[in-house]
Amino acid sequence: MFGSIGALRSPGHAAHRGWGRRALAKLFPALGRLDFEHEWYGWIGTTADALPRFHQLARNVLSFSGYNGRGIGTGTVFGRELARLVQGEVGVDDLVLPDRTIVPARWRAGREAFYEVGAQVAHAVGARW
Repeated sequence: MFGSIGALRSPGHAAHRGWGRRALAKLFPALGRLDFEHEWYGWIGTTADALPRFHQLARNVLSFSGYNGRGIGTGTVFGRELARLVQGEVGVDDLVLPDRTIVPARWRAGREAFYEVGAQVAHAVGARW
């Protein structure tokens, strides 16, 4: 399993796949050229201030989100905190994040396009070794 950034569609598909092959070759030169068996992508929960969020969406409906591409460690911690909350070990005010009001993302489509084009350019022309 190997990760990068960007969507695997349109011109980005070839750029990201090429970057992945180059990065693997640098890390593991003995492997030679490999073809990927599976590829996938998804939207990363990015917040305007790069901080994750806790929301009480409704009675007994809670959410930690907005990991900003770093969900493995933070998701583990927040999952533990959510379990402690559900089990009654802590209250909402004891959580590591405050309850925040959900605010719609401004300029979302433009920001998504900006980051996607940037990722495609970075992977297509950058870090060639």
